Amino acid sequence: MPHFLRTSLFLSFFASTVYASTPVAHTITVAGTADLQGMMEPSIQKIDLNFDGKKEEMEMGGIARIATIFKKLKAENPATVTVSTGDDLMNRFFHTYKGKAIMGLISDAGYDIVVFGNHEFDKGSDVLAEALEGTKFDVLCSDLDVSHSALKGKCKPWLIKELDGVKVGFFSLITEDLPVVSAERNVTTISDNVTIAKEKIATLKENGAELIVALTHIGYKEDRKLAKQVKGIDLIFGGHSHHYVKKMGHINGTAIVNGGEMGSQIIKVDIPLNSDRKVQRKDITMTKIPVTDKTEADKAIEAKVAAYVEKFPAAIVLGRTEAEWDMHSAVTRKQESPVAEMINDMMRKQFKVDIVLNNGGAFRGNKIYKPGPVTDTMLKEIDEFRQYAYTLKLKGKYLKDILEWSAASYGQGGFLQPSGIRYRITLSKQPMVKKGEEIIKKGERVDKIQVLIDGKWQAVDPEREYKVLSNSFMVQDGGDGYFWFKKYGSDIQNTFSTFYSIMADYLFKEKVLTPGKPDGRIEVIH
Repeated sequence: MPHFLRTSLFLSFFASTVYASTPVAHTITVAGTADLQGMMEPSIQKIDLNFDGKKEEMEMGGIARIATIFKKLKAENPATVTVSTGDDLMNRFFHTYKGKAIMGLISDAGYDIVVFGNHEFDKGSDVLAEALEGTKFDVLCSDLDVSHSALKGKCKPWLIKELDGVKVGFFSLITEDLPVVSAERNVTTISDNVTIAKEKIATLKENGAELIVALTHIGYKEDRKLAKQVKGIDLIFGGHSHHYVKKMGHINGTAIVNGGEMGSQIIKVDIPLNSDRKVQRKDITMTKIPVTDKTEADKAIEAKVAAYVEKFPAAIVLGRTEAEWDMHSAVTRKQESPVAEMINDMMRKQFKVDIVLNNGGAFRGNKIYKPGPVTDTMLKEIDEFRQYAYTLKLKGKYLKDILEWSAASYGQGGFLQPSGIRYRITLSKQPMVKKGEEIIKKGERVDKIQVLIDGKWQAVDPEREYKVLSNSFMVQDGGDGYFWFKKYGSDIQNTFSTFYSIMADYLFKEKVLTPGKPDGRIEVIH
């Protein structure tokens, strides 16, 4: 036999032997959602299902449809575990029923493991603990110290489930920004994400885990950073970034997916293991299952949802105000708006930034709300676009041009409402003229710019990096012509908080939210 033929036959035999020695003996399925945001009913959503840049409006989601899909997946593969990675307690169901309805429905729908997001703490750990009573799922809080809260004894630091003879270990991580984005003080983070991950992986392996899953609420970018720094995680199933990934990420042998938002799709991950129960990491697959009206709703759960909805009040009273809220555009786009200043000041304090700059067009309503009850519908009218607040670092040398563009936008939606910064606008002077990012004429309308640092007003330092907060329309989209934030900003972070959520959270605790008087932060000379 020729040498080349003997070699060929040997290689063929070797390849078939390797293949035969590593067949798939077990498949573990992890399926679930993230950031349901209290959307227990189906809703009309704009979504790019095909990732071709075209968003379609369609009815999607609904806990009763999710329940149907979960039942089907578990029937197809009994070695299936269903998960939620946080931020489920939001919106009308939360404001009306304080979490009991949402957590009860999640339990009825067949979720096996639930982890907390930052919004679970919007009404405090006492409310969250009460919402968990009577639920059938496991709760993980791997990186949280709950010993001084009502959550003590209600969540676990880690968990091992035996599925098809395979010991599957789970641990959780929450955003390290929890102290900033939540007012909860009885629950604290134990350590940073990387340290906790390494500790829990070691603990799970000591207890026999053969497959390790991290259920995270830290955002997709942070998930990727985690995978680069920590070895031993087979799957990261994430939340917090409201992001459906086009394809599953792979870093250092770790598969990374994200549960998206509002229950639009269920993310299903199939993890194969060989007969030695070794994970075949290269063969892990992700499937996105759209939750549309083609899925028949679970009738019992659908009836429960309908019963909750029937008892909704026309408007939910969240608190009260002792002064009127004038939301006319003549106020928000031409002068200091007491309501905008109130909201901006709240954000500056909560997120510990130096400056807040939000466009007047972000504050809606265009009417006067009389002193009295503050309702959810009122806040939704004011925060019509429900944009997220973004933080970033920006050098002082860009602030003059940003404020000049605001002055040039006098009377329009781009006129800025500030916090932590004050200045004078002289309308008779030359406005900035620009085309796109090209400044054709420098503005001359703005002077006397000062920033509030450590309780003292100071002149702007051109080389100092200030921590700035604005909204997604301006930061991400360059809305109203504000290109400076994205082009020159650094460390851009999404807080995943809106005007609505910040005000609703404040009202739950303080009951009264009253705007003050204009304090001279914008001086307009005609």
